[in-house]
Amino acid sequence: MSTDNLTLRKIVYKPNPLRMALDAFLLSRRAMRCTPKTLEAYSYALGGFCAFLEGQGVQDVHEIAPRHIRAFLVCLQERGLKDTTVHLHARCIKTWLRWLCQEGDIPTNPMERVAMPRLEKRIPPPFSPDDVRKLLEACDRRTPKGLRDYAVVLALLDTGMRAAEFCALRFGDVNMRTGMITVIGKGRKMRCVRLGAKARSSLLRYLATRGEMTPDMPLWASYDVDGNPQGALTKRGLQTLLHRLGRKAGVMPCSPHRFRRTFALWCLR
Repeated sequence: MSTDNLTLRKIVYKPNPLRMALDAFLLSRRAMRCTPKTLEAYSYALGGFCAFLEGQGVQDVHEIAPRHIRAFLVCLQERGLKDTTVHLHARCIKTWLRWLCQEGDIPTNPMERVAMPRLEKRIPPPFSPDDVRKLLEACDRRTPKGLRDYAVVLALLDTGMRAAEFCALRFGDVNMRTGMITVIGKGRKMRCVRLGAKARSSLLRYLATRGEMTPDMPLWASYDVDGNPQGALTKRGLQTLLHRLGRKAGVMPCSPHRFRRTFALWCLR
């Protein structure tokens, strides 16, 4: 085919002001050394908001109005998302628009005229001593998996750690002599928590089934249905473990957050 018969098209790049403003914001959060989880939340929530705005014909941040934000939040609610998820989106939008205002990209913050969505008040009841006894009795300590479950229950009660913190523990983070554990928590803040003697003893019995441990090895292992180890315990794996154990013991709900609340209340008492 000759070049005379070809129609050459000139590809013109048209920048998207909305996406450029979002990229600039995410870059600022990275410069502030926000955690990967925080960056992921901003990208997820604000990416969806930008897509919604584009569907409404909004091309630039100057065009964002309170009605757009309210319509987006209502759209999320109509999709059946949890109130906590809708609130997360609203917080991300609020932070982004405030940053745009501080940067001089928009004259006023439209979020100031939008009420934050309400959250249902949920106060999970703490475990009772009888609940804890049932959970421990439901652990089959004749197997490595059961020994792990037993140690997990005691460790969560002693430390009140978040699920992500708990699963991120390495063998070297725990001082087996004193029971002190170094935790890198939310916002990369370091703190120390302590395992009691009973929890330490159960942890040592469980670790004896793991063989030789190095400081950088995950403290908690995951097991398949046949009881074979298959890598490190994940946050989702911990939730599944506790749900399964709670159903077996007749103690529901059974979640990492309920252990955290129990720890806090027992400490106060």
